[in-house]
Amino acid sequence: MLGLPSTTEVGKRIPKEAFYRNLKLDKRTRDEFVSLIDRITIANSVKPSTANLRDGRKVHEILVLLMTLKGCEVPYRAIEAIAKGNQHRLVFRIEGVGATLVVHGGTHASDTIERIVLRGEDLDAAWNSIVAQVALGTEDGKDVDARIAAEKRRIELQKEIAALDAKCRKEKQIGKRNELFAKLREKEAELNALEKGE
Repeated sequence: MLGLPSTTEVGKRIPKEAFYRNLKLDKRTRDEFVSLIDRITIANSVKPSTANLRDGRKVHEILVLLMTLKGCEVPYRAIEAIAKGNQHRLVFRIEGVGATLVVHGGTHASDTIERIVLRGEDLDAAWNSIVAQVALGTEDGKDVDARIAAEKRRIELQKEIAALDAKCRKEKQIGKRNELFAKLREKEAELNALEKGE
């Protein structure tokens, strides 16, 4: 699956009940397991014995879970609960929807990934690269947490700028308009600095 080496293939189905029976879940999350998920299969297991990678300091195994849904709605709460309750790093491939998700400081999804590249010499580097592929669209896993935070801030700034621009255009009072315009310029300068990597 996802272009990973055949030595990593597992194909073991896990009853979804095993997840929600052993995890402490709220009602909405338990309902997602029951009403949205049809089945969960361990598609691949990436570890030193199955891939040409050394064991990592933090990451010892990366599992690819193939999730078959009953419909088209992605069960984000259930995915986060599975990731939180599991010691391994997990890549979720949603069958039918064609989405690939990872939970790493939040849930990141991509609907354009057909292959995952195992980049790096150990499992820590490979995991960072996988997160970068899903969250940022690049194989470079260097400083992935900082880059994800910067991307999140960039998106927030773009929204803030659009909202301030709209308020500025609607404001009738000159004093308030000037105040909004000053805030707008401040946010634009922050965005510009962020995009230049300053």
